[in-house]
This record gives sequence, structure tokens and C-alpha cells, in this order.
Amino acid sequence: MAVITFDPSDFKATYPEFSSVSDARCTIMFTIAEQSILDNTDGSPVMDVDYRTQLFYMLIAHLLLIFGVSDTPTANNTPPGRISNATEGTVSFASEYKVPEGSMMAAWFLQTKYGAMYWTVTARFRSATYIALGGSGVGYSKAFGVPVPNIPGGI
Repeated sequence: MAVITFDPSDFKATYPEFSSVSDARCTIMFTIAEQSILDNTDGSPVMDVDYRTQLFYMLIAHLLLIFGVSDTPTANNTPPGRISNATEGTVSFASEYKVPEGSMMAAWFLQTKYGAMYWTVTARFRSATYIALGGSGVGYSKAFGVPVPNIPGGI
């Protein structure tokens, strides 16, 4: 397996809506995603490097919308959550941050379309996988396939 090296120009080609974002800002979001959300080592559950790259791009887009696309903090006035109500006359606005059933992490991802897509396509990595090794295990150690030692008195 390999480790992904982030390429801001490739990210911007994939998501042209972020073409005006600085390369430094995109790289910072990649670093945040790499260090806290998705493993970018040889031990990653996502073994396909191309697939992992696309997951990182979704995460970067999600983080850019959450934290803001600008390097200047005052320019990032995007509220968290989804807009649930808006009026124009005498200005009114409401946003919601719903916690879905099942996972508290899902609420954070579902705030943007990129996070929702990431959450959906990574479901298989959050599920337990049962692999039957075969046999009942009676008389043999399942781990090593060797007979269980005979304990006097049947304890």
C-alpha cells in the first residue's frame, strides 16, 4: 500500500467550486483530515489508494465548508448545519443541526453534501465483519488449529 501525497491542483480539478481557495488552505484541511479522521498509513482500512484519495477530497471539501474557504477568519461567516427556513421580507433565517438516530458522528458529517457523501460511502468501513473460520472448535483451538491440551479432572 501507499501513502497519499496531497495535490491541491488535482483536488481543485475534481471540485472546481473550490478553485479560488488557496493551496495552503486546502493543504491545511488535508492535514486535519489525515491526522484526525481518515488513516493515511499502510494500516488504513481503505487499501485502494485511488479510493482513499477520493475520500480525502470529500473530507477536504467538507472541512472547507465547515471551517470556511477563506484564509481570513472574518470572511468565513457560514453557519453550521443546514438551512431549514429562510424569508426575504424583514429577513429571517433558521438552520438546523439534527442528530440522526444511531451515531453522533453522523450529525457532523451530514452538515454538508460532501460530508454526507463521505458518511454514506464509508459505511462499509464502520460495520463489523464476521468471518467464520469453519469447524465448531470442539477439540481444537480455533486460533491455531492444534488440539486443546488435556486438563486433568476436565476443568
